[in-house]
Amino acid sequence: MNLKSCAIVLSFGIFAVLRPGTSQAADNEASTQTAEVLSKLHHSNQMEVAAGKLAQEKALSKDVKNFGKTLVTDHSAADKKVMALAKSEKIDLPADVPMPPEMDKVKAASGADFDKMFASQMLDDHKKDIADAKAARDTTTDAKLKTLLTSTIPVLEKHREIAQKLVDKLGPSASAGGADVPPTAAK
Repeated sequence: MNLKSCAIVLSFGIFAVLRPGTSQAADNEASTQTAEVLSKLHHSNQMEVAAGKLAQEKALSKDVKNFGKTLVTDHSAADKKVMALAKSEKIDLPADVPMPPEMDKVKAASGADFDKMFASQMLDDHKKDIADAKAARDTTTDAKLKTLLTSTIPVLEKHREIAQKLVDKLGPSASAGGADVPPTAAK
């Protein structure tokens, strides 16, 4: 074998050695992204289930109570899919997720104020969740995750539409912007 042949064999050998490492690095990056997205989805689903239960308990409006029931049903089903994918990908998800601080104000409210704050919070949450899910779907290389996100987005959009209709019907939250505004001033 001449020197040129040795160089070709050697460079091919290096390429063959580097290629699996590069593929493995890409796989690790995709796995890390999948774990992050599944963790966020799990957190969001758990929060929405808790919020839905809260609405069923505290809402004055039958429409808000029904929306709460829808949130519990849909996000429980979605979380089962998230947990199944996480299990198949050998990803551990946190068991307990704390409610975000912005839900404390909603939880403390009652009557019509609760209904308005709840609807507004769910509208904001679902707008953010849809944007996050679409961004993750469009950037992931994990086909299973892409499928999960693609099936989740229409459900989130349905929730956003319900929340928007409730906000339109009930009016804006009495404590928009964090400051308490008398209900007559909010109309």
